[in-house]
Amino acid sequence: MGREIRRVPEGWEHPKIDRVFYRPLYDEDFETAAREWLDNCIAWDNGTHKDAAHKEKCPFFWQWESNPPDHEYYRPKFENADCFQIYETVSEGTPISPVFKSKAEMLAWLIGQGYSENAASQFIEYEYAFSMVVCNGKIKSDIHMYDE
Repeated sequence: MGREIRRVPEGWEHPKIDRVFYRPLYDEDFETAAREWLDNCIAWDNGTHKDAAHKEKCPFFWQWESNPPDHEYYRPKFENADCFQIYETVSEGTPISPVFKSKAEMLAWLIGQGYSENAASQFIEYEYAFSMVVCNGKIKSDIHMYDE
């Protein structure tokens, strides 16, 4: 959990609740998530799921795994996700940056936000940063974890 780079289409506007607060969304489309859940549910029911040994304790798949995906928490299916956006992932994910056409634009924006060039470059290379890490006894947060 922390920060991650997601691929989004040009002009992407993350949905909001009451036009004010960003709606947290997983970085997966609903159709894919629902299909995967249903396939696992069917495998559980017919005893071919990888964890089927636990079926005696949990006769129904949702008792073992979770309820079916809720479409409210999944993004739409993207056809051309060729741009980039930074998301916080402490929730399912909400944007914390504008949409960028290139990682070079993102780098310039991050440096303008006060991150060092080294930290911003490494974040872009790895495409994620944890919320907090302890390194050599020092607490570092989000993208700053790459400083030094």
